[in-house]
Amino acid sequence: MKKEIIHGIKAIVATVMMLTGTTACDNGYDCSLNNTSYNNIGFYTDDEGTEAEYSHPGPLDIYLILNGNDSLMINHLTDASEISLPMSYALNTDTVVIAYNDGLSDSLYITHTNTPYYQSMECGTLMFHKLEEVHHTNIWIDSVAVVDKNVNFEGNENIKIYFYQ
Repeated sequence: MKKEIIHGIKAIVATVMMLTGTTACDNGYDCSLNNTSYNNIGFYTDDEGTEAEYSHPGPLDIYLILNGNDSLMINHLTDASEISLPMSYALNTDTVVIAYNDGLSDSLYITHTNTPYYQSMECGTLMFHKLEEVHHTNIWIDSVAVVDKNVNFEGNENIKIYFYQ
């Protein structure tokens, strides 16, 4: 009789340990809360061949135009030397409008390819982008250089905008 009770207690303890062990296991997925790839754009000047970071005195208003609709992304940006903007998942060209306080504006036309990346069932599909070309207007922008074509979660600078002095 005592053996049966001891075996019953051992079975219950083993069952509880097994259930606790399986429910406490980590599934191994670490889904980032930041699941959007941002296009990182730095501001610069080029004075006689010497590149320098430029903090635009502003205020600047930054708009994205997608499907004919504009969205104000940054309102009254002052003393900034860089911006980070999301990119379109559905389109291959993004238009960024930089509106200056004097009523004028410049536009960047950024052509890119979109590459979906399936991470997991829990995390879903993420989107990476590859910059192809960047065209721009020349109101206050002198030139534009693509320094890293891959727009992903690493946070590297992708585009350099050189402003007239």
